[in-house]
Amino acid sequence: MTIPLIILCLTVLIFIFLLRMISQYKISNLNFLSNEQQKIQSKYDFMVKHRKELKAELEEKIQRLTRLRNNQEGVKIISSDDLNIEDVDDTEKISRYLLQNSKITLEQNERALKKMEILKMDFLAVCLALGFVDMETSKQALKANNIQLKSSYKK
Repeated sequence: MTIPLIILCLTVLIFIFLLRMISQYKISNLNFLSNEQQKIQSKYDFMVKHRKELKAELEEKIQRLTRLRNNQEGVKIISSDDLNIEDVDDTEKISRYLLQNSKITLEQNERALKKMEILKMDFLAVCLALGFVDMETSKQALKANNIQLKSSYKK
């Protein structure tokens, strides 16, 4: 009778030991998953905050652009004919034409000028590649530039 009792006690002890191991494994997994959830939540919160900041920055830039367009005392862009400059290259003439007619912004103009060196393309091709202007606008810019060139030769 003692042997079956000993076997029963051992079986109960093994069962309790296995339950404890399973419970500890479950707790460690829950802790790991909880930590991962906190990391992901903090990343999400950061991204939401960053998105709000970017939206605010976009709104501020849109307002500044609108003020510049509406403000008579804003940035004045003059053409090469206004300055009587004949030494200005075609890139600068086309750039000024697009800026005068509000086809591109100052920021886009600066980006296109920087990309010209990298892409080894002319100003209009870079503007087309970056999506700042469409083909019709580029044709108008070329046409206006050619008209200005002809008129400067007649003077």
